[in-house]
Order: sequence, then C-alpha cells, then structure tokens
Amino acid sequence: METTPWAEALAKYKLPDPLDPAHTAPGMRDALRRAAPHLDAKAPPLEEVRDLSVPGPAGERPARLYIPQGSSAPAPTVLFLHGGGYVIGDLDTHDPLCRRLAAISGVRVLALDYRLAPEHAFPAAVEDVLAGFDWLAGEGAETVGADPQRLAVAGDSAGGGLAAMLGQQRRDRLRFQLLIYPLLQLVERRKAKLKATEGHLLSAFTLDQIVRAYVVEEERAHDTRVSPLLENDLAGLPDAAIFAAELDPLLDEGQAYRDRLHAAGVDAQYTLGRALPHGYFNLTAVLPGTKALVNQAALALGDALRE
Repeated sequence: METTPWAEALAKYKLPDPLDPAHTAPGMRDALRRAAPHLDAKAPPLEEVRDLSVPGPAGERPARLYIPQGSSAPAPTVLFLHGGGYVIGDLDTHDPLCRRLAAISGVRVLALDYRLAPEHAFPAAVEDVLAGFDWLAGEGAETVGADPQRLAVAGDSAGGGLAAMLGQQRRDRLRFQLLIYPLLQLVERRKAKLKATEGHLLSAFTLDQIVRAYVVEEERAHDTRVSPLLENDLAGLPDAAIFAAELDPLLDEGQAYRDRLHAAGVDAQYTLGRALPHGYFNLTAVLPGTKALVNQAALALGDALRE
C-alpha cells in the first residue's frame, strides 16, 4: 500500500493511529449496538426467535433464527448477512431488520454472526459464510427447519457483498438473492460522485478504512470473493432483487451488477430508494418511506421462495 505523510509521521514518532480500525472498531461496535433499537420501527410479532450456534472453520459462530407465525418445517429459509464494512455490526444491530423480513415474508431467517476485521481479516468472513450456508443446506436443515430446496441469501452493504459472493460460489443451491445496497467491489474507491453522496453514513474515506481493516493488502481487493462485481461468469446465478440508495457511493456498482446479471440472463429486480442514504433499511423509525421499502423487499423474498 502507498505510504502517506500521515503514516510516515506516525511511524517516525511511534504514535498510535487514531484512525486504526484496531483502536476504533470496539467503540464503533458498541455505539451502533446501543443506537440500533432507537432507529428501527417495531416489527410485527413472530412465532419464535431462537439463538443457536453454527459450525465454522474457526469454531462455532453465533446465529439467530427468526420463525414467522404459521411456519411449519421444512420451510423456505434465508441466510442473512449483516452489514457494517466487515468491521462492525452483529446479530443485535440487525435484529429489528431480521424480524421484519421474517414477519412480512413468511420465510425463516437465519442471521449469521461472521468474524469481523481487523481481528479477523479476509478471508475469515467469507469462510464463515460458506461454512454457515453449507451447514444450513446440509446437516443443519433439520435444526433450522429449513427446506434445502428453497434457500436464499440476503445481506446489506458488506453483507450484501458477502451475499453476492455466496450467490456466485453456491449458485446451484440457492433460489434467490436479496442484495441491499451491496458493497460489490473495493478496487475503485475514487469515482466521480455527486458531493451529496459523501458523508451519508458511507464515504470514500470509509471505504479506504474498510480496505485497511479487512483486505489489508491492496491487491487482494481484486479477489472476486472481496469484489464479486469483478466475477466474469454470472451465468446460472439465482434470481436477484437489488435495493439501492440514491445518496450512496455504492449506487453505480449496484446498477452495474444489475446490468451484468441481466446480460447473463439472470432475472434481477431493481428498486431505488430515492433521496435515501446508504443504510436506510436500518432507519425505519427515522426516515419516512423506508419501512415500505423493507416490506417490499420482504415480499419479494417470500414470493421467490414459494412452492
């Protein structure tokens, strides 16, 4: 990676870097966890919410199962992957969203708490997600009450990038992918943008910090498991629904992935949240119109997994 005057000064005087994700990540995680309950509208009731563990390559990972009312096993099930730039976010920060998705869609939601950077850099999250899905589609199906023939993946932001990665890696075992303003590449982060898109929860600076924490080595950003937009072979991918935000630095890459999916013969619905920022799926209590868009995404998920 390039050496900057900032980095040179820190090294020369042996000062701690206040922008280092290793120092800032714990505080950001706590702040988001505390704020989450106040940002989302209360979801409709569910039949059951159950914490469980999912086997992974580095040991068991926490997960949470959301069972909608009237659900009987084996049932359609979606693996949900939270956003947060691979550095923050967990089962609690996205609990309201998962509850709403399950209640409105009628689909069981299994949220996976994958390992986070900078403690666990790439490919830790990828490995956890692939292992979690393989368990869900195999021996874990009975535990979750899942129908292995009706599985989907969903995720927002970085979780949307992981969902797209899973769609590519397990394309023959998934029926649907719900990609919510997905982070689909970390190679080009200095694109011409409207100034209005900077500072609305996500910026070019934030993307640089994500690379610093998660990818570590710049060249690894070209790996299609980090940047699924760079994958050449999109034939045979599961149908998709992409929900975008107009005030979002990731807007262009979501549109590009939609166009590439269409060119590969994949049915990809596209919905634009006009005048909305990145992260609006978690802001249903404070941004008008967002709850209706989340409900729309949930209904698309339910329709895709019906018999």
